Amino acid sequence: MGNEAGDLDSLASAIAYAWYATRYLGQPTVPLLQTPRADMPLRAENLYALEFSGVDPAHLLTGDELPANVPPAAKYALLDHNTLAGRFAADESARVVAIVDHHADERNHLNASPRIVEVPTGSCTSLVARLIRQEWAEGMSRSVARLLLCGVLIDTGGLKPGGKAEAADREAAPFLLEKAGLVSTGADEIEDVHEVKEATELTQTLVIRKDSVDQLSPRDLLRRDYKEYRFVPAWNAEGSLLVGLATVPRSVRAITGGKKKGGRELGETCVGWLMEKDLAVLGVLTSWTDKRKGHHGKGKHRREMVWVIRDDKEVKERLWKGLEDSKELEVERRKGKKYIDAMEEAGGKDLKIRMYEQGNAKATRKVTAPLIRAFIE
Repeated sequence: MGNEAGDLDSLASAIAYAWYATRYLGQPTVPLLQTPRADMPLRAENLYALEFSGVDPAHLLTGDELPANVPPAAKYALLDHNTLAGRFAADESARVVAIVDHHADERNHLNASPRIVEVPTGSCTSLVARLIRQEWAEGMSRSVARLLLCGVLIDTGGLKPGGKAEAADREAAPFLLEKAGLVSTGADEIEDVHEVKEATELTQTLVIRKDSVDQLSPRDLLRRDYKEYRFVPAWNAEGSLLVGLATVPRSVRAITGGKKKGGRELGETCVGWLMEKDLAVLGVLTSWTDKRKGHHGKGKHRREMVWVIRDDKEVKERLWKGLEDSKELEVERRKGKKYIDAMEEAGGKDLKIRMYEQGNAKATRKVTAPLIRAFIE
């Protein structure tokens, strides 16, 4: 199963590994998308990749379709994450038999085989593709290759030089292009995937679909790409704090319209989500390309953070200090705008809301989550 955010990398990795385990290893395996079926339309790039690959979304199992009162399975393969969590971890007899991931290794389930955790790697799909190539290259199907290729391209910006692509991504992409039937040359003849017309066009299509979120409400934007983390606070070893991190492909100004009313609506939506999920902390991590006047060429990639926390003295002090001192994030507090003030006021007396500009635009949620853990634990 993929991680709870349900992005294209996670979806494609889960489907491809289930196919590999079933067809090659002889271990009947069902791919699971943890997000509810009703949330699938929130990710247009996922639906396009499935259609492009010939995979019917109706045949996928989603988190809300699992039985509520019994363990859904006895064995799990984890794709795009490396720790069994939530309802799945509640079953003490559950076993993790395989892991393929590119996030920070939490050093759990050490007996899993394969247990592949490689950081940095641009896309988990690259690691799945490499595994299949090493074990069963001749068996790679066109459908699976296309799905994995979509994951590699969307996560690495089409393997753009100087971007997120790492060695595993650059090695996997030519193999996938060939097996996907998109090029007539062999993988060994492809020197730079970023220069291949078919890869460039597919990347552009995926990016356009991914950015098609203007019709989504603030609540939809929060739930579209959302993960939870449970941390044990240093000041209370017997307790735990639930932290939610939502990645949003729009600036706060764009979401709010730069208006006081929009700021209040976003603040209230964040508060409602924190309450609904019973979180101690909610982080909204925005990521977008600023194409305003003064930013030449294709624009400047920028990030912001909005944090909503319960009015707990220890949590506040650790989080605010940790964020503002972080050399990895390079944040600067934003305030003084009416829409920002209205957003912060939505927290009322019991919750505190702050907004930051993030100087290091390369620091994604994969960087932020371990930092928050370090601040708290």
